[in-house]
Amino acid sequence: MGQQSRIHCFRANYDLSTEFDRTKLPEWLSVDENWQGYNISTLPWIADVAKVLGLLHFEEDTPEAWIDYLESLGLRGIESVCCEVMFEDKLYC
Repeated sequence: MGQQSRIHCFRANYDLSTEFDRTKLPEWLSVDENWQGYNISTLPWIADVAKVLGLLHFEEDTPEAWIDYLESLGLRGIESVCCEVMFEDKLYC
């Protein structure tokens, strides 16, 4: 296996993501929701294993590749966000 993945963070629009089914959420994603929409972070320690097992296919571990993948799950209005900012928001909840 090549280089290890890193954590990527995203926000998706709740209202536009009508095709997204949380019950089918893969284990390599963490998803919370708040007034801003869906807050999504990748879990690289699980994603790397999924890649080795052939369950997750990426050419490169980039935000763009993850956005394409998240769109395939039915999420819409996705934007890459700074993980520090996203996790900082959790500290105040």
